[in-house]
Amino acid sequence: MNNEPFDPFADVQSDPDPTPASHRAELLHDAQRGYAQIRKVFVQQPNTSAVRPSLLAKFVTGRKERALDAFLLLHALQPILEGTPLPLSTWARVLSSKTVWQPGDALRAFRTLEGLRLVSISGGRSRPTIAPLLEDGSGSPWTRPGSDTTEEGTGYFTIPFEYWTTGLADRLALPGKAVFLITLKETQNPKNPAFNMAYERASDWYGISERSVERGFAELSRENVLLTRTVRKSDARHPLGMRSEHWRALDSPYSSPDRQRLQAAAQSAITRRRPSP
Repeated sequence: MNNEPFDPFADVQSDPDPTPASHRAELLHDAQRGYAQIRKVFVQQPNTSAVRPSLLAKFVTGRKERALDAFLLLHALQPILEGTPLPLSTWARVLSSKTVWQPGDALRAFRTLEGLRLVSISGGRSRPTIAPLLEDGSGSPWTRPGSDTTEEGTGYFTIPFEYWTTGLADRLALPGKAVFLITLKETQNPKNPAFNMAYERASDWYGISERSVERGFAELSRENVLLTRTVRKSDARHPLGMRSEHWRALDSPYSSPDRQRLQAAAQSAITRRRPSP
């Protein structure tokens, strides 16, 4: 006969104290897709445009790192935000993995995005509804990238959730984040998994200084997510008759094949959830 006292709460235990990173990971898990989608025009205007730099340059030159963090996480969590806005205190907590945010900091970051016409803010102060607008800064209503078939694979790029769940988003400084986005954008197409860019073209192409791009690539190298290869090419106009090309790509889990697999898995899951006709 068991004489131990009956304890109906023996299996009822408190969770460990959460961290901002663990709560952020929980929300990303609820979002399910595994990646965020950002239109390429946020990084760079189309090659038909006379001026190529776009909104990303404004974040870098204006040192708006917190606003950029809020912008990217907003898009990552978009699947679970529609109709269920998060309190500002929650935004502050999940954005606090690098530095501590207060609700007012979160509101200022979103107000910065509102000024760039990247979000609309409505509702109460403590739990505002923050809705994304198109990533071109036009202020037009947002639509999910890829919902227009002309965009598929060309109009947007993806950011695997590992960017947040591994802490890369917290370890990179603003130049590293900007160059990470540029590299994701340039290597989204599986036919072009690497890209070539000389530092001196950074200002014309992306509106970012050579120094910022150099620092950004150095950050990605330290994080072991950047692959590089330098090749020599014949060039009749070059004083030495040869020029160097510096090719760069992202390593797993951010490589072009990795991102294609994520998208394929997400599409397969959507197909499985659809009811049979």
